[in-house]
Amino acid sequence: MLLRPPRPSDVEVVYEWDRDPELAAWNGRPPLSISLEAARRDYLARWREPGVRTFIIEAGGEPVGMATLYDFRNGGCDLGIKIGPKTERGKGYASEAVRLLVEYAFNELGLRVVRGSTLAHNHRMQRVFEKCGFREVGDGALISRFDNRRYTELFYERRREGT
Repeated sequence: MLLRPPRPSDVEVVYEWDRDPELAAWNGRPPLSISLEAARRDYLARWREPGVRTFIIEAGGEPVGMATLYDFRNGGCDLGIKIGPKTERGKGYASEAVRLLVEYAFNELGLRVVRGSTLAHNHRMQRVFEKCGFREVGDGALISRFDNRRYTELFYERRREGT
């Protein structure tokens, strides 16, 4: 497994992931409903934003997910991750990607903290955070754009040792 920058050839696969109702529900969002061409413009612009670091998670030479570091502030950043194909979920790719991103954030970017959040019903992501040394630091209410219901969002963080 490796992390690499996204390429224009990744647009179609990322678009399909963002249209998956199961992935959308885990994130409290509706599946993407815009056209592929509109999504292409959005993805390519977002992937070039200087304040966001986006990576494609690749396994066996194929994209299996996407990971992003964003909201750089107060010596830290937030982390977002998704594993796209159902057949690739549960294979440890998310845990390995989070480990690599934390190492990158601490050692290459010099950050002190990496933050993440997930909805309370996303037990897979909770296990990933816990396996990667994150600790739960709070929770809050979130109104889902997916189904307009209230959910609990759990907040996690991992601090660089010595800080």
